[in-house]
Amino acid sequence: MADIKIDGTDSTKINLDVDDSNDLVLNLTGGDKGLRLHVLETIYPVGSIYTNAGVATNPGTLLGFGTWTEFGAGRVIVGVDSTDTDFDAVRETGGSKTDSHSLSIAELPAHTHQLGSNDSGTGTGGASSVEFTRSFGEGNSDSVTSSSVGSGSAHEHDIVQPYITAYMWRRTA
Repeated sequence: MADIKIDGTDSTKINLDVDDSNDLVLNLTGGDKGLRLHVLETIYPVGSIYTNAGVATNPGTLLGFGTWTEFGAGRVIVGVDSTDTDFDAVRETGGSKTDSHSLSIAELPAHTHQLGSNDSGTGTGGASSVEFTRSFGEGNSDSVTSSSVGSGSAHEHDIVQPYITAYMWRRTA
């Protein structure tokens, strides 16, 4: 049997005497509001993040305490990593939803261009136009050049990681 008393002078304390732990059922809902708030304030100290995937209501209203501000709109949370300057401080921001720049040669995947001729029906296809240059003289050289492809201008690349949205709030007081 359990004897439970809420301290009359401090509603954050419970005096509990339990003879048999199998008999203990403790519900803190609906009872002493002071104790419930103390437990919640312990779980959500100033600086805590509250997330909710169904209700957009400010947690100050839902939980009944604290000052909360919306947090991280349009961003994902990444853990602090003291070994990486991009992530070495709390509330550091960075990144971009899209990237728009002209790709350099180094950013292109390794690839080849096949040059050939289709005029005899036995060629392998390839470039739409081919320029062949033959130079005679010192350092005799032959070269084959394919026509240029691509616009050379910047294009927007989507770099958004997989995500799921939720309401996020940060306790500020």
